[in-house]
Formats: sequence, structure tokens, C-alpha cells
Amino acid sequence: MDDDHGFPLELDSDQRRWITEQVTAYADVFVSRRADGPSSSDPVDEAVLRALLAPPPEEGGALGPLLEALETAIDTGFDTASGRHMSYIPSGSLYTAALGDFLGAVTNRYTGGNQASPGSVAIEQSVVRWLCSLFAFGEGSAGILLSGGSIANLTAMVTARSRLGDHFRDGTVYTSERAHHSVEKAARIAGISDDRVRLIPADETLRLDVGALRDAITTDLAAGLRPMMIAATAGTTDTGTVDPLGDCAEIAAETGAWFHVDAAYGGFFVLTERGRVQLAGIERADSITLDVHKSLFVPFGVGGLVVRDRRALVEAHEGRGAYMQDLVDSDLLPHYFSMGPELTRPFRGMAVWLPLHLHGVGRFRAELDRMLDLAEWATAEIEAIPGLEMATATELSIVSFRSSAGDDDTRRIFEGINASGVAHVSSTTVADRFTIRLALLSQRTTREMVADVVAVIRELASP
Repeated sequence: MDDDHGFPLELDSDQRRWITEQVTAYADVFVSRRADGPSSSDPVDEAVLRALLAPPPEEGGALGPLLEALETAIDTGFDTASGRHMSYIPSGSLYTAALGDFLGAVTNRYTGGNQASPGSVAIEQSVVRWLCSLFAFGEGSAGILLSGGSIANLTAMVTARSRLGDHFRDGTVYTSERAHHSVEKAARIAGISDDRVRLIPADETLRLDVGALRDAITTDLAAGLRPMMIAATAGTTDTGTVDPLGDCAEIAAETGAWFHVDAAYGGFFVLTERGRVQLAGIERADSITLDVHKSLFVPFGVGGLVVRDRRALVEAHEGRGAYMQDLVDSDLLPHYFSMGPELTRPFRGMAVWLPLHLHGVGRFRAELDRMLDLAEWATAEIEAIPGLEMATATELSIVSFRSSAGDDDTRRIFEGINASGVAHVSSTTVADRFTIRLALLSQRTTREMVADVVAVIRELASP
């Protein structure tokens, strides 16, 4: 069946069956190997990259060589689908979510507006309503699935800006110096000048300093400026630290600022009892960024934003052309193009709806609890190793530590961990000191894998 002369654009039933069998067989082997595969590859040969950069041919070719080229491509860099991927923020690449994504792509229903496929929009909206309910956002709230946290932060920034109308140039944005860089980037893209963005110092626990926030706002008010947004973080990318959400909410209420919480990494820990304690105050937010492709383990490309007041989101993003005059508004289903920057968008809801219904919310809750358990266990083990110290407290599932002997020794341990192949870890800077991050957020990460990393750390830290 593999055709050296290529396939027609529209496959017949036999061709579809055959090509699907080949692709899913490849996918099955790939997933099966994640348990014992390396966490990262050797440095890639430039000749390999040059071969992959080749343009497509005029005449199509066989599937087999293309799958071989894919195998070559994915065997570069570090393996984000591996349970030993513990750098940055892992993404679990849940197989059932990939199947949902496949079904969404095959059915290819337009979900920007609600009339092209009301049932598809209803499926996605059921996911959005569930997201809102996690944070006690009730009647009048809304949300939208986007490509990730960066676009969600931008969408929130535009919403906050629109509330000031023509006076937005007097608006100021406040966020922690430890916040994700996408918050500053969102302000820049939204037309907020750099001199209207305040990076508030973090305190000794790496949380946004509430006193410094109050002082900055007082100074700006005296200068005739208007607080536009306070952007707190529920689980920083660096260390998993949660800002004082309740205090930030109180200040936002006092000053009229839009209270946004970037919970791209940490938001779904609200499903757990420990997470709800850590994230207390998040329910007071005006908007919350969430990354489904992080803490719900689905493949990259699914994030979202939920807002308390649907009207604010629509007023900031509504826009229609004459060719859209046939569209009818509905009290039951939204037009997603009225709530975000995209007009044409994929049927993202399927990648979330299918696994949630197949597995049940309880399994996701249990898995997030297991991540917290692994982080607590790893923290206790690393704290007990002579010569090592924690960079900050472990609040969620990121463990940050360093050598007491200084940056050079920390870097030596960091390079040794990655060279060992037992895991791939990353680094950051805390208090101007090189710091190692152990990020635990994949359903494929086992206690044995974490124990392997701790054993390597212990050996490397030995004098």
C-alpha cells in the first residue's frame, strides 16, 4: 500500500485504514519506549538538521521514509514526553488527549462562532464551564481555550486595558520580579509602555512583596496614574512559589485594578486539598490563566483563560465583519471569536473533553496529589544530603536546590545530573545564585525515577 509515487489528497477507505495503522503503530512503539528511553539525546549532528530542512518534493513519496525522518527528528534535544523529563515545566502528552486532538482535527468543525457547529461548541463550552467552577466563578463568568499561557496572559492584559478606554496610557501594571516574562511581553504587545510596568520586588520567600506593591501604587496615584492590573502568580515557573493572592486581591479591590492570576503551571492543583490551601485567594481574581497542557497532562497547545465577568472579555475582543451578519447571538453558547484574538481556531475542546470523560476528574486529582507527594519526598531527601541547601520552600511540585559551596559546585552537580541520563533538569537564578530545578509534573514520572535522580545528586554532592 505504501506508494512511492505519493498519495492522492483524498484517501479512500483502504488507504485511510492502512496509513492510520502505520501511524498508530509508530505512536504505540514511541509511547511504550518512554518508560526506559533516555531523557535527552547526544548533541545533534548539523548534517541531520540540514537534511530535515529539505523542502518538500514536487512528487509525493512513501510513508516509511517519512516516519524514519520523524524518528530522527524527535531523537534530538530532550524528551518532553519522558517521565524523566524534569526540566522547565513538563507536559505529560496524555495519549487519550492526543486522540481527542486527532478527532477534533479529523472532524474539523469550526468553533470560532457557535452557528457552524453548535454541538462542538457545546462540548468545548462544557470544559470551559468546568474550569470556571473550579474557582467558584459563577453566573456571568466566561472563558476561552487558547494556545497557551502567553496568549492567555495577553488576552487578560487587553481586557484590563480596555476598561480604561482612552485613558489606558495612564494605566500601570504591577507584577512580581519573579513573574513569568510573558506578563511583561503581554503588556508590550498590548501597547503598555515599559515605564508603566512595575516589577515589584520579591520578599525573602520569593513571593511578591505586598508592602512594596502598596508603596508603588501610592507613588503612582500621587503622580496621577491609574492602577490597571495587578498580576500575581500561582506557582512561578522558576520555583513553584505562590504569591500572596489574598493580599493582592484586597489591594486590587481597594484601588480598582484588574486582579489577574497567572496560574498556568499551578492552577489545577486547586483540584487537591493541599493545592486549595496553597492557592487560597485565587477565587477572588478577575481573570486566571491556566495551561491544560501542563497540569492536566495533555499535549502542547491547549491553555486557557477564565474571567469573572464575561462582559469585560467581550467588550475587549468583540469584532465582526459584514460577512458575519447572519450570525445570531445565543444565551446558551458563546462566540469564541468575541472573547479572544482568534477568529479561526481549532476544536481544542476535544483534547480536554475526551480524557476528562474517559478517565474522570478523580484520576487527575489523584495524579496531581502524587506529584505533590513526589516533590515532598524529593525535598526531604535532598535536604538531608550534606553540602546541599534548598533555594526556597517547596510549595507545589518544583524542587529548587543548590550547593552550599557556591555556583561553580552547583553547576558541576547540574551538569552531572544531565550527563548521567537518569533525568533532564534545568536551572534558574535565585538571589543571584545558580540554582537547580527539579520539576515534577508528568504522569509518566515514577517514584523510582525520582529516586534515581536523588541517588545521582547524592553521589555528586559527596566530597
